[in-house]
Amino acid sequence: MACELVYDSEKRHDYQAAIEQLDAVFHSLGLAQPALRALVNLQVKQVSDLNNIDFVTLQKAHGIGPKALKALAQFYL
Repeated sequence: MACELVYDSEKRHDYQAAIEQLDAVFHSLGLAQPALRALVNLQVKQVSDLNNIDFVTLQKAHGIGPKALKALAQFYL
């Protein structure tokens, strides 16, 4: 089954607009698009928003793979 973003250009555009609004720190980490979309889905826009998300929730979020988890873990220390 293909990702719904392949067929839904409006949703793809909405995600891209939301990703552009994310804190520059997230972009500097080199996170992949699925990880950035996961942050959007978790309503994380700034690093301080991670205080509202427990690490297990982040770990289980669709789109957060091992590389993203490792990069984001520094904010939970």
